[in-house]
Amino acid sequence: MNEHILLRRKSFAPLVIQRDGALLYYLPVESGHMSLSFEFPISREHYQVLSEDEERYYFLFSALHHPFQLAQTRLSAGEVTGYFSLILLDDKAEVETFLTQKDRESNGAISNLVQIFFGRNASDMREGKWFCQA
Repeated sequence: MNEHILLRRKSFAPLVIQRDGALLYYLPVESGHMSLSFEFPISREHYQVLSEDEERYYFLFSALHHPFQLAQTRLSAGEVTGYFSLILLDDKAEVETFLTQKDRESNGAISNLVQIFFGRNASDMREGKWFCQA
């Protein structure tokens, strides 16, 4: 098996790995006293956005982390594909609407994780302002 890391930002944040020519998104998840991990195949386009757009990188991580903390709330393969497509490839307004809705459903878990890892103001995100306006 031939494997190497293509993208790493911070400890405990996702990685992009190339394994035998395939691109994989490696998602670490903390769930109480357990550390879990999940891998998802991604496209070159997804990798490009993850490597070039730090905001979307952390938005995707935070949006996926919450549902994967519990077996009962884990997303299906189709749902994961939808998260990747929407968060990484859709326009900013669609991403902000989606993240605001999912953040409300998670009682602020998504905005909290973005705040921890990316230093973004959680109250702005809870009001629907996810992207840096500068």
